[in-house]
Amino acid sequence: MKSFLKLSLYVGIFLYASIGFTKEPTVIVISMDGIRHDLWKTHQVDSFEYIEKQGVRADHLIPVYQSTTYPGHVSLATGVHPDKHGILHNSFYDREDGHFNYPDQGDLIDVKPIWVLAEEAGIPAAVFFWVGSETDWNNVGATYRKAPFDESISEEIKIKQISEWLDIEGEDRPRLIMSYWDGTDTIAHQDGPSGPSIDLQIQRQNKLLGSLLNEIDKRDGWEYITLFVVSDHGMTEVSNYIQLREVVEESKIKMTVSSGPAIAHIFLDENDKEQAKEIFAEQEGITVFDRNDLPESYHLNHPTRTGDLVLITEAPNMFSNSRNGGPKGMHGYSPDMPDMWGIFYAMGAAIKQQEIGPVHQVDLAPTIAKILSLQEVDHMEGEPIPLREDD
Repeated sequence: MKSFLKLSLYVGIFLYASIGFTKEPTVIVISMDGIRHDLWKTHQVDSFEYIEKQGVRADHLIPVYQSTTYPGHVSLATGVHPDKHGILHNSFYDREDGHFNYPDQGDLIDVKPIWVLAEEAGIPAAVFFWVGSETDWNNVGATYRKAPFDESISEEIKIKQISEWLDIEGEDRPRLIMSYWDGTDTIAHQDGPSGPSIDLQIQRQNKLLGSLLNEIDKRDGWEYITLFVVSDHGMTEVSNYIQLREVVEESKIKMTVSSGPAIAHIFLDENDKEQAKEIFAEQEGITVFDRNDLPESYHLNHPTRTGDLVLITEAPNMFSNSRNGGPKGMHGYSPDMPDMWGIFYAMGAAIKQQEIGPVHQVDLAPTIAKILSLQEVDHMEGEPIPLREDD
């Protein structure tokens, strides 16, 4: 009898300790700007390889169209395409509200970002730079956030802050942490998508990723932490710069132009549409769509931010307003172009070791929502990746 009571006491202590100290599911998302899907083929990336061995490396990440930083990051955070969330490019024009250039207003996003869903569910979120996180979305924002964006802040500082967030005790500890990292975007624009400078930057990002993995290891965090490492788009070489400004000036037609590298939105009077369409169609390298004829697969038709005409070009062309040439590397092109594909890695508590094919940007948010048991996800257009709980 005494032995049974003693055993029961030990079991009770063990269960109490387990219940008292096991932490709730936590998700960390790292976005590395502009890293192409094939980095593992051409670089020594032991930190990425470690994640793959312990969890998942998708064949590639399919970006939204236009495959640029703002649309991509907002789709990663909302689970919907640009026509639904409204962020068509890093800069865009709205018929009702005018021009926006690298905006920081969360309310410009038409649907709830994942950190808002978390906060509304009573789960604290922490964001160290992410498009749309700098200000509240309809009066709801992340409990912990770094703003405004400052490109001079290093990844070392971000890792230190992430570690400190993980060390917060009790209900105040954030269970959703998201952070934007430099990736290879800036260097690849300048030098092109390959070369010694790209290799050095990927090695740096790989080393920093290893530091983050070590911080999670120190905290025995893999029992409750799931880590995602993604990118917003890839990169390709460009060599032909289409001067839209010159075409517009020569047309003598009054119009407002909102242009990214691969897609330009033209806002103009209905009476001028056909003439403008003919002028743009005559330009080499440009395909012209009436907004009413845009393919649904492009997901570009937003009520107030899509032009009356939409111009599309393909690499090695890019739209440019500079008369002094342009960058050597660019993105923004069709998601069907392999050079636009990004990375998707995942490991940790919710991830089972598996091989998976392509993952779309809109699949990340519903995956996070499933791990954190968030509701209100019926609007999301993506699907969660297979998780351990599915077995």
